[in-house]
Amino acid sequence: MSASFVRGVKAPGKYYDGGGLLLSVAPTTTPGEVNKSWLYRYQIDKRERVMGLGSARVVSLSEARAKANDARKLLASGIDPIADRDAARMAARVADLHRATFRQVLDQLLESHGDTWRAKHASQWKNSMETYCKPLMGVAVGDIDTTMVIKVIEPDWKRAPQTMDRVRRRIGEVLGFAEVRGLRKAGPNPTRWKNHLDQLLPHPRDLKPVEHHPALGYDAVPNLYRRLIATDSIPELCLAFTILTAVRSQEARGARWDEIDLKAKLWTVPPSRMKRKREHRVPLSDDAIKLIERLPRTGEYLFTVNGNGKPIVAMSLRKALHRHGASDFTVHGMRSAFRDWGGERTKAPRELLEVALAHVIGNQTEEAYARGDLLAKRRAIMEQWAKHCARGGRHG
Repeated sequence: MSASFVRGVKAPGKYYDGGGLLLSVAPTTTPGEVNKSWLYRYQIDKRERVMGLGSARVVSLSEARAKANDARKLLASGIDPIADRDAARMAARVADLHRATFRQVLDQLLESHGDTWRAKHASQWKNSMETYCKPLMGVAVGDIDTTMVIKVIEPDWKRAPQTMDRVRRRIGEVLGFAEVRGLRKAGPNPTRWKNHLDQLLPHPRDLKPVEHHPALGYDAVPNLYRRLIATDSIPELCLAFTILTAVRSQEARGARWDEIDLKAKLWTVPPSRMKRKREHRVPLSDDAIKLIERLPRTGEYLFTVNGNGKPIVAMSLRKALHRHGASDFTVHGMRSAFRDWGGERTKAPRELLEVALAHVIGNQTEEAYARGDLLAKRRAIMEQWAKHCARGGRHG
């Protein structure tokens, strides 16, 4: 075979150059036009294989012969040329992928969660990364190791242990996301704590105790509750509703009319607004129903102000607390008041109270068995709690 033959051949077919190298000429949809490509045919492990060497428009006869000769050398060493080529391509692709930076992967992670994260949580996530992980942002995610992680978290570890531990875990999530996406080699995560970073850093709880939300005593709740429902102020009524249902502030503030079933006396909070991303059914007591019926129906949300159709903000509930003499306590602390009341003044089992608060029940095994949400039993305990809030009394 000559170079001029390769250029001039038009008849479809296979033309052999020797040693397994051949030129394939195939017709196209355009009359008179053909595609020419180089192939190398060989046998390995008693199996015939055909390896493409490129288009004859790009690869010359001499180049095709050189490629075929390289393949023969691999065969002589017992190496499959196609497998060798594929491995080289994969290595190049992996090397290219590993050049993705920490910032790029962080943005991909945040985008992947989309609307599944609450806006506040997503903002906190991003801000903590922007504040503390600046040294990592331009680093290839595949190159980040324990030393780099330590340089980021150690300077502020003793000053703000809880925050930096959260940053540590979030860096780990970014690296884990990168690994699943093939942007980082599989292996132990450099942010892992047990038998790794715990050898270098003191545990956060040994540096600063966890600060719990200041909670109003449950015996003082009825006096506050009666003050709240004595007004028509939306923040006060929202706070009263939060107390009655023992939910988190954002769950109550974002309550929508289409989530409420007055006939069934049930409020269904969607996963998107729950901390654990699971639907939470809240049985509504008679007092909760009466409170809802007092609300003006001016939009999709139960609790709105200023006629803008948007749900009220967290500060509104905190100010309502302050207006009624409870400035030393937090809205979240009302959940603790409910939990303490349930544990001390009722016979309700711990699991029932934890489900009412939408908490995790024990370990994963216990969670697997606790598939129901104990709605009927929770309805009874929430009715008792409402009576305690409305009328007080030693036994709820």
